Order: sequence, then structure tokens, then C-alpha cells
Amino acid sequence: LSFGKDCKQLFCIATISLILWGCGSTPSTKTPNVTNAIKLGQATQSHGYYSDKALQSSGANQQAYYLLALRAALNSGQLDAADRYLGLLPSISMLNDDHRLELQLLQSLRFAYADDLSLAIATLSPSSNWQVSENRLVTLYQQRANFLTQNQQPALAANDLIDALSLAQEESLKTSLRQTIWQEYQLLTIEELESLLSTATSTEQSGWLALAIIGKNAIQSPESLQQQLMQWGAQYPSHALSNHIPERLVAAANVIPYTPKKISVILPLSGRYERIGQAVQNGILSNLMAQNSEQEIQLINSNDVGAVAAYQQAIDSESEFIIGPLLKNNVEQVAAIETTIPTLFLNTPRDNNAAQNQFFFSLDKESEALQGAKYIYQLGKSHPVIVAPDNVRGHQISTLFSQQWQELHEGDFGAEDVEVIFFKKDSELKATIERLFETDKSQKRINTMRYLVGNKMEAETHSRRDIDAIYLVANPKQTSMLMPSVEVTVSAYANQVPVFVGSSGNAYRMTDSGLTHLNQLTISEIPWLLSTDNDLSPSKIKRMWPKMKQSQLRLFAMGHDAYGLIERLAQMRLFPEYRLQGLSGQLNLDEQSKIHREMSWAQFQRGRLKKIQ
Repeated sequence: LSFGKDCKQLFCIATISLILWGCGSTPSTKTPNVTNAIKLGQATQSHGYYSDKALQSSGANQQAYYLLALRAALNSGQLDAADRYLGLLPSISMLNDDHRLELQLLQSLRFAYADDLSLAIATLSPSSNWQVSENRLVTLYQQRANFLTQNQQPALAANDLIDALSLAQEESLKTSLRQTIWQEYQLLTIEELESLLSTATSTEQSGWLALAIIGKNAIQSPESLQQQLMQWGAQYPSHALSNHIPERLVAAANVIPYTPKKISVILPLSGRYERIGQAVQNGILSNLMAQNSEQEIQLINSNDVGAVAAYQQAIDSESEFIIGPLLKNNVEQVAAIETTIPTLFLNTPRDNNAAQNQFFFSLDKESEALQGAKYIYQLGKSHPVIVAPDNVRGHQISTLFSQQWQELHEGDFGAEDVEVIFFKKDSELKATIERLFETDKSQKRINTMRYLVGNKMEAETHSRRDIDAIYLVANPKQTSMLMPSVEVTVSAYANQVPVFVGSSGNAYRMTDSGLTHLNQLTISEIPWLLSTDNDLSPSKIKRMWPKMKQSQLRLFAMGHDAYGLIERLAQMRLFPEYRLQGLSGQLNLDEQSKIHREMSWAQFQRGRLKKIQ
């Protein structure tokens, strides 16, 4: 046996030991073939104490004391002593079924201490002929299920827990088992659940699987949940869950979606922010028309009356749902106003303390930086560098990226802080890249050598080779300047360093071509701008509103999604896993009532932007 173990494994084993202790003290409901005065399953003394007791005893009592000594040694992590007791307790010498069960439990724990979960699982093999208490069998099934979970076998773990539930007597234990079984099935995909259901061997198991499938479907289609639960109840009237449906499913079945007849939209429709307000408005109205909805839409210009007055007007006009306002400072003013009318704000305040009926949706660049860190991490990069402007936004996004990178490396003591290099103005960008790769220092060394030995000396500048990714915080102009700089700065002897940038650095249009200077640049972008959907393509919207810029197209997508979110927000609050495929990204709602957008990734290839994820 290998004696390697880590803290997590020790904790799990210690937890199992405590479970065994508690369960072992419960009176037997069956009469074993040999009655012992010594209770197994708990060891409150040292292994030496029980060993001395064994030497003073004989027969079944002596064997019971050695089993207790073995348990005490395992509980305290004294594995050498545990192995000595195992040598005194061969399986064939067990004097009764209770001893056989206890030895299996302890042998299994010993294999787990040696990080051999396969043997730990295989060792636990109860016999249908055993005469042992039901509580002791529950303990065995729980222990095997625990190791199956650690071994990433949730379906088999659930089977053992279902067997344990059928034997459990105490209501508190039954409640705990039902919750754990449900959690195991949540680890499976809907395809895996459906495959298991097709081969289920008992009504009890098929009932669990059918309900788990309903739960998975509810995440994507909460509207039909109530009917599906009623059908399940009729099909499995005597199931262990018939009176114990998981609370979240019950709550989701009873939730009432927002179906407003009148919606107020608060946007800046004149003045400095007129264009962005109109872009959002056009997105909302396009989705409204696509749905053939008869809802009444009231447009309120926040630039005319002010955000607070506009919000009060929406309330006074008996609106049943409010979208907006859009600008961050307006959102912060309005979010403090108390009302029962559900509101989808189109920005996030600095201090997000959302009320029950408030939701926040924005095209924030901060979330793109966090996704950038995750994406670069998933690609296996180890030393990314951030290149950002030396301003408030540049420092803010760099800090968020760095924090996310550290969280991704939590527990990795070798992880270093992300290196950041700032530039003050565009004209410094080339020099910044040279400073980053230290080619400026290499060139100085070459110049010094040429001064000493003559200009005929041939030499090649060398660059740093530890950098394996660059995350750029920049506008489209800066992005276009950086890519050629990286290409010419990196040494010919080194691999080209991939560059990543958020959507704010992308000015690509569907009609663009020949942008070869951007080749290999990877961009996070809203899915819609990378699509060719004929019904509502970006090019079609551009034909309808020729003056609409790239940034305004993103706002159009945001408005389109804002209207589409209305009827799903109530359910999304109960299901954080729910994903809505919107124009601006894959959308879900977090615990702070903020809509998160999962972006798509694209890369320039042969001068054209191609979606890669």
C-alpha cells in the first residue's frame, strides 16, 4: 500500500469515521447470529487500550476489541499500528456477520488512506445473507457512496444511497440521504440521466432519475415545470420523494413569470447620449415586433425630465415593468427609489444592493476582462502580461484581471502576480512593447559591442521568452498599432506571442477584408456580431440604420436582449444555471441580480474575423 495522503482525503475519511461512530451506536433492529456485548463502530479510547483488552479476552470479544483497536489506529492516522491489527484479523476468521461488516468498513478506510479508491470501493461488498442491523448496513452503503463520489462515479453513489434510504429509520437521516441523492444526480448531464433511466432496474431508481431529468429540463424551460411535476407524482405515487420534492423545484413550479401589459422604457433620447439611447430603443422595439406582442410600450426621455422624474412618471402611469435608465449615474439615483414594479436597469451601480424586484444588465468591460483571464488560463498559458493605458480604466481592468488570475491559481503556491505594463499615449505603444520584451536592452548591448569591435559585426536582437500571452486593454486604433509591434519585436528565434483583446478593441465590420496586420489576434465579442443570421443579421440592421456604429450595434443587441429577458427573470432568479442565448451573449442571473454575459471568441485569420468559440 502507498502511504501518500492529502488533507482533503484525510478530512473525508475522518468524516466517514464520525458517521460510523454515530451509526454504530444505534440499537440493532435485527438479531445477529452472535450477540456481542461490545458495540462496534465507535472507538473512544486509544488503540493500545483496546489491544490490552483483547489480550485479556478470548473468542468473539477478543476479535471485537482488535477491531476497535484497528478503528482507533485509523482514526488517529497511526497506519503502521493499523496494519499490524489487520494482520491479526484475516477475513476468513471473522466469527459473525457484524464482525465481517466491520472489517470491510475498516479495510476500505485503510485503502482510502493509501489513496486507492478503487480497492476502497471494491472491498465493501455486503452479503444478502448477513444478519446485521439495518443501521449497520446504512453505514456501509454511505461509506461506499462517499468513496464513489470521490472517485467521480455519482450514478453508482446514488444507487448506494437509495439502498441506504430504504433501510434508514430516523427521519433526520432520511432527509439527509434524500438531499445527498439529489445532489449526486445533479452532477450528471441530462443525456446521462436519460441513458440510466432506460436501464433502471427498480421503480425507486427510475423515479429519482425521472425527477432529476425534470429538474434539468426546468433549467431550460421553467414554464412547463408544474405540469411535469404533476405527471411525475401520478406515475410515482409511493416514491420516497412523493412528499419531499426538492424545495427549489417546488418554488420554481409556483413562480409567476413577469407578463406585463404595459412597459415603460427610460432612455436618453436626445442630447449628448441620443445615439446610444436610440440604439437600445431600436433593439427593444425590434424584439417586440418580432414577437408580435400587443404590449404597450411607453418611451420616456430621461434627458428631458431627468432620470428620477422619468422613473416617477413610469410609476405613476401604472407601468407593470420598467426598462432603464441607461447611464450609470442615473441608475444609482433611481435604484434607491422604493417601488414594487420590477425594473431591469441597463447599467450597474457601484454599490449593488439589489431589492427583490431589481435586476441589472450592462455591457461592462470588467466582465470581459474576467472572461479573458479564464480563457487564457484554459488555454494553458502560465505567464500572461497585461498591456493597458495608464488611466483609471486601464488600472481598474488590470486589477480585476490579476485578481481573477490569482483565484484561478488558488492553492498553487508557485503562481505569480500578473505582470502589467502601462502606456501613457498611443505614440509610446511601440516603445512599450519593446520595453516589455526587453528588446531595447538587447539592442543597447548590440550597439555597445559594435562600438567596441566595429559596425561590421552582425547581431540579432533577442526578446524575453517567458511571456506566453498578452491581454490588451485598448481601443481599435491602439489594437491596430500593437499587433505589428509585437510581430516585429519578438525575436525570430522565439515563438509568436498570442494577443487577446476585449470587444472594445474590435472595430471589425462584416464587409471588412484584408486586415492581415491583425492576423492571430483573438477577440472576445458578442455572438451576434459574429453571426450570419439572415432574419436579424448585423448587416441587415446596418442597412436599416446606416449611421449606426459598431458600438451602437452592441447596444442594439443589448436592447433586444433586455426585452427578451422580461418573461424569464423570475425563473432565472431560482435557476442560476439557466442560460439564455441572447444577441449580446449567453445570459444568466447571479445572486446579486446581475445579468452575466458569456462572450464568444474569434480570431483574425487571413484578414477576416472567424469565430472559434
